[in-house]
Amino acid sequence: MSKVSQTRAVKTALLGLICALPVAAATVALMPSDAAAYSKRVENACKNDYNRHCPHYKARTPQMRSCMQLAGRRGNLSPRCIDALTDAGMVPKKYRKKR
Repeated sequence: MSKVSQTRAVKTALLGLICALPVAAATVALMPSDAAAYSKRVENACKNDYNRHCPHYKARTPQMRSCMQLAGRRGNLSPRCIDALTDAGMVPKKYRKKR
């Protein structure tokens, strides 16, 4: 594969991810609060993302959730966090990052 083709493929993959994350974030936002409760696995997997992007918000608040959704829309959540959210059913599997 030529360098131009590789660059184009990477840009296409990133664009797909950027377009998918807002849909995933909206899905999480529309879930009832009981269904959206964080599991320990999600908390552990997303702890570093929370500390990096949203440390000034109290944990488990709507403000923290909005901050994390914004980080997701920007493509800043770690694969570990996205995998945990996917496994918990909080984000559809089709949004899991390809490796």
